[in-house]
Amino acid sequence: MFANSKVPFIAIGLVVVCCFWFVTSSVYRYFSYNLPPQIELANFSSGATFCRELNFAVCAHNMYKISEIKVVVDGKDVDLKNARWVGSKNFEVPVVVDVSGFTDGMHQLEVGAVDASHHKNKCSNKFEFYVDNSPLRAAFIDPIFKVEQGHTLHIKVQANKRLAKAEVDFNATKYECFPDSKNSTVYECFIPIDCELPPIEYVLSANLEDCVKNVLKLAGQVQILAADFQKQRGFTVKKEKLEEEKEISASQKVLDEALARWLDQSPKEKMWLGRFELPINSKRMTTPFGEIRMTSELGRYMHKGVDLIDNPKAVVWASQRGKVIIKDRFAISGNTVVLDHGFGVFTLYFHLDSFADIQIGDLVKKGNPIGRLGMTGYANGYHLHWELRVNNIAVDPIEWTKSIY
Repeated sequence: MFANSKVPFIAIGLVVVCCFWFVTSSVYRYFSYNLPPQIELANFSSGATFCRELNFAVCAHNMYKISEIKVVVDGKDVDLKNARWVGSKNFEVPVVVDVSGFTDGMHQLEVGAVDASHHKNKCSNKFEFYVDNSPLRAAFIDPIFKVEQGHTLHIKVQANKRLAKAEVDFNATKYECFPDSKNSTVYECFIPIDCELPPIEYVLSANLEDCVKNVLKLAGQVQILAADFQKQRGFTVKKEKLEEEKEISASQKVLDEALARWLDQSPKEKMWLGRFELPINSKRMTTPFGEIRMTSELGRYMHKGVDLIDNPKAVVWASQRGKVIIKDRFAISGNTVVLDHGFGVFTLYFHLDSFADIQIGDLVKKGNPIGRLGMTGYANGYHLHWELRVNNIAVDPIEWTKSIY
């Protein structure tokens, strides 16, 4: 009986001990906790654009409860009403700010929190966001499109604001557009006109979307003009040389596959500045772009580059600033260097005698040596085959030495 009477006292004692431990530990944490609150924003990223309404949520997962939060836009407190006083470790407070009367452009958002400890630990995070309440307007800078086979169609669209997406649809192919310079609202793309594309009229459209999902479509007509490509009876390369090239060189198919892979990785920026330059001190051009050839080894084909003559083993230099993406030997093109100039614009240098001291991934400037004039590959004399491709379609490179793109 005496033993049974001790049970309530033990239970009461345990309760008292637990309460004392809880109170003292809580008091200790109240006076000693000194870590700043951790908060984050849901449905918001710095630099995002909003139309009419700024809508996000303030979230937290903390070791100590948060007493209050504060939201400031452009230096003015946002009225959160009762939601300001949270009194919790974990919470998600929705915030809606009417920005319909804000000016278009960049604005400042500041979100802060204060915890409920004795030290009132604070945190404050600042963000930038944009407001866009204007309708989307845009137009082609030059609405008349006429271009010869084998040339480059340069499309420019002037918008009244920055765009989230801009692409041109031509001949069942989409071409992504990019600002022509930093912070510009002029968007451009380069459309290669294959030298064998039928010379008729085509429909072209530009599909635009701004940062708040307004969309606009522009339409136009493109007239492809017939080019007067020359014809050549062809030439011969000794069988022994061709056999030797096959033994020591990679298949030309390897080059084609590599170019397709590199196109997907081409920088979405213009790496060049100004006109392209001839890559040698050319004495003359032996074969123009688009010449129709007939040879016993390759049959009928179009010459999709230009052949330039200089002294044997003369220095060949980069025609523009770019990145070395291919440096190898192939059965047809011989010692080959390919430079990526951004926006899917490549220059190719064939039949080199030797390579300069360059490596894959190197960034070379206009005029930097890349090799020496040779006759490796499918060639019967010293010359440079110089090619320029846009989206992996060859176009006349001489055009790029006369115009600034």
